Amino acid sequence: MIPRDKLLHIALGVLWLCATAVNLLVYTVFGLGPALAYGTTAFGILYEVNQWVRKEGQPDPWDAAATALPGWVMFVILEVWK
Repeated sequence: MIPRDKLLHIALGVLWLCATAVNLLVYTVFGLGPALAYGTTAFGILYEVNQWVRKEGQPDPWDAAATALPGWVMFVILEVWK
């Protein structure tokens, strides 16, 4: 039997694979700025979901927002410099 911890890692890997595939699509269709914003947002959300599922740390939407912020800042910078 596969330990629960390893199953959670596999599940998170599958979720991250899906998020990465969507990120590639966003990059291809919309460009670098939106891909950076999406990528950091997806990572922040998935990290908080990971904390919630594993019951480690304190999942917090503001933590996800803080993780996403650098990608959104770069998105704005890239849009302004077009």
